[in-house]
Amino acid sequence: MESIYSIPDLIMTQDGSYTLYSKEHGVTYHSRYGAIQESNHVFINSGFLPVLKKQVKLSILELGFGTGLNVLLTWKNSTDIENTRIDYHSFDVFPLPNRILNDCAYKEWLQIPTEISENILMSDWNKIIAVDSSFNLTKYHKDILKENLPKNYFDIIYFDAFSPESQPELWSISLFEKIYESMTEEAVLVTYCAKGEVKRILKKIGFSLESLPGPPGKREMTRATKR
Repeated sequence: MESIYSIPDLIMTQDGSYTLYSKEHGVTYHSRYGAIQESNHVFINSGFLPVLKKQVKLSILELGFGTGLNVLLTWKNSTDIENTRIDYHSFDVFPLPNRILNDCAYKEWLQIPTEISENILMSDWNKIIAVDSSFNLTKYHKDILKENLPKNYFDIIYFDAFSPESQPELWSISLFEKIYESMTEEAVLVTYCAKGEVKRILKKIGFSLESLPGPPGKREMTRATKR
């Protein structure tokens, strides 16, 4: 599956970390107020860490892999807790070239060992990679809309697709229903999006919703729990 997309532009955000600008979608991969700041706020502090306090063995599903920032941050934060076991699955239809991932320089910013960052960013797609002894990663160069997901498997969903205006097909009720069925009881889905239409879809499916304070530059974000 070859990418039809042009190479995105590298942009420095206000916290000093880099993001990318997609010409096709007309949006950045992360907030211009701070790429690392946003990912930490939405996916780590509002999703990963609260669930990790309850259980140290976690299965995570991410849409989409993008720059790999969410995986890097999840690995880094998982090392602070003993006996963690992380099984991380990430989908992306159009993976970025390795040189673009290197240009983002997250390894240096986050002080992640080269071996770990290469296992995450440069490893092969569509195969299980042992990032380290307690963290497995599978990157899918596939369209999640066309793939089956395991039932009652994932404890956390990082819903990090481009905006509903840019990728409306990924914010459909059919995809959210498939994701809901793949989640364990009390599993959580976190996303930067707080649009009323998206929240109505999540509620209709059966999620319990929380509107949480958003990262800098955004008033709200959404956390949804499977009840």
